[in-house]
Amino acid sequence: MLQDLGFLSFTLPEVEILMPTKKPRGEELTLEQQRANQALHHRRLRIEPVNRSVKRCRVVKDRIRLWKTASAIS
Repeated sequence: MLQDLGFLSFTLPEVEILMPTKKPRGEELTLEQQRANQALHHRRLRIEPVNRSVKRCRVVKDRIRLWKTASAIS
């Protein structure tokens, strides 16, 4: 699973979480860390348009208003 800073607390059992390495204050990333970040970036380039289209359709954000609670029915 690709993860960024917006979903730090989200975890799933038996799922490997891939997250870019953050640059330490006053230091630089190693060449290996930079390459790993670039590889994650290229994977996210293919995924982000799908995320955008799901958000555009408001499937994730909005609550379904057709469903009523049990107290509203009786």
